[in-house]
Order: sequence, then structure tokens, then C-alpha cells
Amino acid sequence: MDQIIEIIEKLNIPILMEIMLAIAVIILFKLISPIVSKVIIKIITPKTKGKKELKKHPLYLPLKTIITFIGIYIALNIIENSQQVNPDLLNIITKVIKILMILLVAKAFSEGLDTKRGIKLKSGKQLDSTTQKFLAQTLKIIIYVIAVFLVIGELGYDLTGIVAGLGIGGVMITLAAQDTAKSLIGGVAIFIDRPFKIGDYVKVGTYEGTVEDIKFRSTNIRTLDNSVLHIPNSEMSISAIINYSEMQRRRYYAKLTIELNTPLEKLKILEERIKGLLMSNEIIIQDTISVSFQTIADNGNEIIVIAYINEVDYNKFLEIKEEINYEILEILKEERIELAYNTQTIYVKK
Repeated sequence: MDQIIEIIEKLNIPILMEIMLAIAVIILFKLISPIVSKVIIKIITPKTKGKKELKKHPLYLPLKTIITFIGIYIALNIIENSQQVNPDLLNIITKVIKILMILLVAKAFSEGLDTKRGIKLKSGKQLDSTTQKFLAQTLKIIIYVIAVFLVIGELGYDLTGIVAGLGIGGVMITLAAQDTAKSLIGGVAIFIDRPFKIGDYVKVGTYEGTVEDIKFRSTNIRTLDNSVLHIPNSEMSISAIINYSEMQRRRYYAKLTIELNTPLEKLKILEERIKGLLMSNEIIIQDTISVSFQTIADNGNEIIVIAYINEVDYNKFLEIKEEINYEILEILKEERIELAYNTQTIYVKK
């Protein structure tokens, strides 16, 4: 790069020609940036093939941006060596270009982290989407923090003084933003413990729904009424969480209160028929079926029906439960057995 600039200096080209040459250099580097980026990616990762796959690679955008700005840097040096350009104006333009370069490179690296390609460990196991997203967010923050410090340095401020100032003011900032700090720590705790992931159906206190996003400060949950609930991670990290998506099976439970005047033979027949109904259903786990006459209540005899269904999807579980309920009601109808209702008899003294 220095050799190119030295050759241009020796040629002593007029300012107009220098500007045109500078523009030509920028256009040239802009045109070759996609090609060079693809070549570099192919060298680094030989398995990556096809134009679409190369463009989706996380290094494609950063490399393309860096190559373009190398052209801009060379173009600035071409104009800088001219005696006909105001040095102060050129200095301002150079600073602006450098700041833009820092910000755009940071943006390019940040966008490169949004790739949908899975991250694999050395063991060959692929990280889940929640972990990938958390790592991507962490790296994005680090990238932009570095970019901000570089921009501050370009503007001429002393970074050492700023860092020292942050050390003194850090306590005040932390005290002023305790809730935010707690939520950030809560986000880290959720990432480490991983009680749930994106897509899981959870219940946290009185809140219930599907996890849509896990951020540093809050977790987004899509509730049953289709609204999005933003719960601070400080609350999520200290609450009892029921993760329904981790269920291996679901429990069917029904309590049938039969009229007191129903013959005992009818109750036994009812129990046997309900057992037979459940055992004939393949989706019900056979060794979990329990149909028993458990309580003699004030208003009737209570039969408890318990069985575990080999289905974790909530909507499908409701469909199976509804089907079983209809079939039990059909058995009651066939056996002419009536369900009891809460009644109260009042005696009036004359």
C-alpha cells in the first residue's frame, strides 16, 4: 500500500487528476470487494461452496466492508499528498472517513453474527438457538463498545481519563440503575441454568405462555390471548418456573360424583367399563391407569379416574381429553347412571 502511494507522489499529477484517480481507486476496491471476500472465505473454509452459501457466511460482510475501506484509505492518501488541498479540511474529512469506517466495520461484524448457520463445538454437538442468540448479543455489545472507544480516540479525547472517570462514577451509575443491573445478572443466570429456551411453553408465577425471546434485561412471553409480555429477568431468575415443554407425558384426571341411590353393582360395572375404555386407547400409558371408588360424599359417591397420556403438546392433549370425556358420558348414558349435583334440603318447622 505504501509503495502505491510513493509511486503516485512521484508522478506529480494535478489535483483534478488526483481526485479522479482517488474516485477510481474507491470504485475499483468496491467492485473487487465481493470477489476478494469470497476467495478469502474459500481459502479459510474450503467446504463452503456456492454463491448463496458464501454470501451467508459470517465473514462475508466484514471482509467486504474492510476491503472497500482499504480503497477509501488509499484514495485519501492520494489526495492528502496534494499541495492544493486545504490541510485542515482534509484533516476533518479524514477523521470523518475513519469514524465512518469504524462504525461500518462494527456494523458489518455485528450483522455477520446474525447468520443462521449453527455454531458447532469441537465435540460436534451444535449449540441450541437460545445459547447462540445470547452469545451473539454479548459479542455485539463488545463490538460496539470497542467501536465507541475507537471513535472517542479518533475525536482526540484521552481514553485513560475516561476509563478512570468510569471507575469513579461506576458506583453512582450502579446505584442509580439497580433494577437494570439485577435484570442483567438475572439474564446471565438464565443463560447458565437454562430453565427454558425459545419456543418453550412456561408458567412463571401468574404468567403463562410461549417464550419468544430472551434478552439481557427481559424475557418476552407470548400469552394465550396473543399479547407479548415483557418480564424482567430479575423476576424470572427468582421465580418458580414450570416448563411444560419438558414434560414427558400429561395427566388425565376426572372426578365423577354418582348419585347416592345408584346400586353398587352399577358402580362396579362403571369402573370396569371405564378401565376397558382407557386400556383400549394406545396413546394412554397402560400401567398408569387408575379407576377407583374413593369417597362417599354428602351428595354422592365419588369415582376418581387417573391416567397418563403419551402426548406433551397441549392442544393435542385437550383433543384426547375431550374424546375420553365424551366416551365416559356415553358409558354413563348406556348404563343409565346419573351424575349427582350439589343439593340442599331445607326442613321448615311448623
